[in-house]
Amino acid sequence: MSRGLLTGVTLTSTRTTAALLALLTLLGAASAAAAVPDARIAIDGVDVSSSGPAVGERTALNVTVSNSGGSPAAADVTSVRLLDAGDEDDDDPRDEATAVGALSAGDATDVVLWTRFDDPGEHRLTVEVVAEQESTGGDDDGGTVTVTRDAIVDVQPAEVALDVRTRALSPEDLQSDDDEQSAGGINVGGLEGVFGGGGGGLQTDEGDATESVRAADSPVAVTVVNTGTSTADRVSLTAVGTPVGANDEGSETEPAVDAGPFVVEDVAPGEERQVVIDLGPLGERSDVTVTAAFRSRPDAQAGAGANRTASSTLRYPPREGDPTVTDATVETTPDGRVIVDANLGNAGTGELEGVVVSVAGADGVEPTPAGREYFVGSVGAGDFVAFDLRTAANVSVANELPIRIAYTERGVRYTETATVALPDAGDGGEGSGGAVGTLGALGVIGVVGGAGVAVAGSVIRRRDV
Repeated sequence: MSRGLLTGVTLTSTRTTAALLALLTLLGAASAAAAVPDARIAIDGVDVSSSGPAVGERTALNVTVSNSGGSPAAADVTSVRLLDAGDEDDDDPRDEATAVGALSAGDATDVVLWTRFDDPGEHRLTVEVVAEQESTGGDDDGGTVTVTRDAIVDVQPAEVALDVRTRALSPEDLQSDDDEQSAGGINVGGLEGVFGGGGGGLQTDEGDATESVRAADSPVAVTVVNTGTSTADRVSLTAVGTPVGANDEGSETEPAVDAGPFVVEDVAPGEERQVVIDLGPLGERSDVTVTAAFRSRPDAQAGAGANRTASSTLRYPPREGDPTVTDATVETTPDGRVIVDANLGNAGTGELEGVVVSVAGADGVEPTPAGREYFVGSVGAGDFVAFDLRTAANVSVANELPIRIAYTERGVRYTETATVALPDAGDGGEGSGGAVGTLGALGVIGVVGGAGVAVAGSVIRRRDV
């Protein structure tokens, strides 16, 4: 080996240098070909359908695949797979889309992949795209291009929750789409189901829907809302009710209502279903509990049955009127008669119809004779009507006078009892009087039906003021 003028510098022969340069050129060309294939496939984005998917919830990932506009070759996307990160060689991907289609230079396509998660927390996933690039001629015979991109999905714990809301209706509230005279009622066409109770099944999908729906005895609108993060499966409704005051008597009473089960469709998170159930004929006013039984998707995966419930309680039938006795003046006569002059007011929001007032029997008080009731008629919301009653009472025995109020509201006949104070025995005598006592509801009875009022054998009077 020769040395030049500069000490320590070795001069390599020209032939060796040329060989090294040729080798480096070949290696560089091969590296460039491997780094930048002719078909420049890219994964532009991986978007999760839900910002916070829950355990057991079916979750979609939208994958955007493109072929760069600067790519000299088209490509046929043969596979898009969703894998757990680090498992690129897994033969059992979470999901896979095949034969996606060809992409020319500058083209892009979207592919949706689906999966579920069994555990909460962060899950790192890998999207893998495999494409076959077309040959561009010459020595280029195409080839396989594989690209990957990771995505992190934050999975929330499963929350299973249903909210049941109930609203009492009257048969008149049910209407068809063609009924123009029931504004504010329930539109049958907008409901997702009408279910029969003790009175038999109701059908709204075929036949004369209007007539069958109007046959409902005691309809209740039920809204089921999924406030959780997991789908509620196999939702079914039942209704059980007992007469008002039955539990206060300390004795077991047969249910006044026992309807269902009524099957409702599955309810996804954030969705709601509204149906009408018919409680059937009721003989008296009742406290009714509507219960929704269901199970969640995690329950279904575990093989559990419909073991979750949600409920709502209402009093049926509803009452919007509120009869009240006010401004009562009570006078006694020497022959033991009592004269009551008072007003019957309606402090509620619904109209009272067929109102009849009378004196109820009590110790020292004779009830109003049959046919001698005072017929008030109708009393609108916020209105009042004057009335007077006469009966016999022993003020030395009784200190209050019970007044029975019978009225009809929304097709239901009710009877309530209020009281007014009697004058003291020492204050008796002609012209004596006493002020009204505290109003107290001694009894409330509701019977479905009986919208008419019969008052026979008496002079019916009404005195409006």
